Amino acid sequence: MAAIVPVQFGVGMSLTVIAVAVGDIARDLNTGTDAASWTVTGAILAAAVSTSLSGKLGDIYGHRRVFLAAAVMLVVVTPLSGLAWNIESLIGFRVAAGAANGATTAAGTAMVLLAFPLATRSRAIGWYQSALTGAPALGLIVGGQIVEQFGWRWVFAFFGAVAVFGLVSSAVVVRPMGGGLDVAVDYWGGLTLSGAVALMLVGLTLLGNDGVSVAASAGLMGIGVALLGVFALIERRVPEPLIRMDYLRRRNFSIPLWVTTLANFAFMGGLVITPFLFTERLGWGLGAATLLLAVRPATFSVSTFAGGYIHPRLGARMTPAIGSSILAVGMVFFALSAWQASLGWTVAGLFVVAFGHGIQLPSLTTTASDAVEPEDYGVASGMRGTLTQVGVTTGMQTMVIVIGTDITGTSLANSYLLGAAAAVLAVALSLAISPHPRH
Repeated sequence: MAAIVPVQFGVGMSLTVIAVAVGDIARDLNTGTDAASWTVTGAILAAAVSTSLSGKLGDIYGHRRVFLAAAVMLVVVTPLSGLAWNIESLIGFRVAAGAANGATTAAGTAMVLLAFPLATRSRAIGWYQSALTGAPALGLIVGGQIVEQFGWRWVFAFFGAVAVFGLVSSAVVVRPMGGGLDVAVDYWGGLTLSGAVALMLVGLTLLGNDGVSVAASAGLMGIGVALLGVFALIERRVPEPLIRMDYLRRRNFSIPLWVTTLANFAFMGGLVITPFLFTERLGWGLGAATLLLAVRPATFSVSTFAGGYIHPRLGARMTPAIGSSILAVGMVFFALSAWQASLGWTVAGLFVVAFGHGIQLPSLTTTASDAVEPEDYGVASGMRGTLTQVGVTTGMQTMVIVIGTDITGTSLANSYLLGAAAAVLAVALSLAISPHPRH
């Protein structure tokens, strides 16, 4: 586990610091912040698209092979990002890095699941996810200093060195895992699913952008929904589908995926609008706000580690139900802060949402994985990764649209309450999880 984490750690750190450096990137490359923001958005969308098919490839050809291939891509494109000559090249390199990150996530999760027995699996997942969720906090602290002292290009030199270390350690330490599934690759299913996710998320991301009509955004999302229907038809007819349809009818597989999606909707949507809370309601500068915001991913990392130990005690149903309930309370704290311009409620919200979301993640991952056969851990992890990114992107875009261009305490509060409603729905779904793993 320690060998594979550095590969993904660099990507996780880069996302937060690049988001903060969007303004510097735009100025340096002579473009607008809307275009520069696609260095972050493009990476997230690419990760959402790549995880499911990458997971299936790992089930067939071996997770170590897929992981190392993706790690090589990261070693190549990360330093190239620092050498980007225009915004188009930088976005292209970041999209490639996002696709590789999706592959490492699916393969890495599958390898952790295969390496540990059922009795200790949730703890192992807790350790693994704790390391990955701690990356954004470290990215803000370390990467922020690099950007301030040397410029944004040097961030990629640092993260490139991390990726090289991860590639070498993975190649030396990790033994072959998974693979050997004697099926053909369902490329049509993979392409239609990837296309559906990409079009729906791009359409949603463009919604409300200058120069993009609502009809155009809705059209992209509509085509994505249609492709999703085509994917379902393909999966019912091909003898060797990308993912077995009976898995989707198992409560303990499908419900954790939707709970993860809703929880990420609230958690990441709240994260992207909280800087507005600091600057517009509390009167803080962005630099000071960024330092305090680092509390959230740091708490998230610690609570994710704790979640691996909580799951065996509270069970597959109560752990996410309690975690999502705490997440909902934290979003209400943020709403109170927006109404009252209160630093106290803001700090409480930062801690509470991170704690609630963190403790449930190992449980949701373990429960969904236990509901499928070991030879399908890769594609199961990939589906979870895809829906995680769907939740992230949908939450970020929807909650930004709710606050609008005229940011007020009421508009911010309404956006946070929307996140709280998503978390409450996650609680209701969690209570439908069965105590029997294969249900």
